[in-house]
Amino acid sequence: MLTACGGGGDDGGGDGQYASTGSYAQEPAKPAQEGKAVPVAGQACTVELYGDSIMAGNGTSETPARTLQRLRPGLQIVADHSVPGTTLSMLYSKFADDPRMARYVVIENGVIDAWQGVPLQPFLNTYSVLIEKLRSEGRVPVLTGFSRQTGPIKGGDVLLRDGFDAAVGGLAAASGVAFANWGDVPFNGSSDLLDTVHPNKAYSDRLVEQLALTLDKVAPECASVDSSRARES
Repeated sequence: MLTACGGGGDDGGGDGQYASTGSYAQEPAKPAQEGKAVPVAGQACTVELYGDSIMAGNGTSETPARTLQRLRPGLQIVADHSVPGTTLSMLYSKFADDPRMARYVVIENGVIDAWQGVPLQPFLNTYSVLIEKLRSEGRVPVLTGFSRQTGPIKGGDVLLRDGFDAAVGGLAAASGVAFANWGDVPFNGSSDLLDTVHPNKAYSDRLVEQLALTLDKVAPECASVDSSRARES
């Protein structure tokens, strides 16, 4: 995982293609349409995940997707599309044609683009188009924001993360999109990382717990909690 994932500098560059316009990035979003059914029947508590190596793994056999499933058995993780090295631009290039079936769609991608210092407005436009696409399908988008790193990052600058993360949070607020705000999750520096970029199991679990709490807010009917975890807390 560590040699293949984004942030290593040798991959994750993508094709550099971002959306030229996106209405949610330009002005406050109009309220999402209510009562628009998902095309697949009987999928009210389903989730799909998009992300890079940070969403794809944590150095153990229990991936973030599996952790989320364990923490929220009332949700069904129907697909984990996370692939190491996937930038937001790479996701955008295939997103319109990617088949989906879940009600809730989580997007973590973007931090690699941030490290590379891509132009901010096209970056936000691209998030806007992804949000619009999901809403047009009757789905509920959820953005995680970005986890934290210590750097250095080959071919990038970890210090660029904060500004891009704040911009994504602002876009989510203006668009009425749930934002897990992973940047607010407690972070203990290098002791929470497998290298200089990738969360270890403990930090990854905290990130997933924050995502689970965010999904609780948008899908309270699906928020059954892992009983063993509840006893521990």
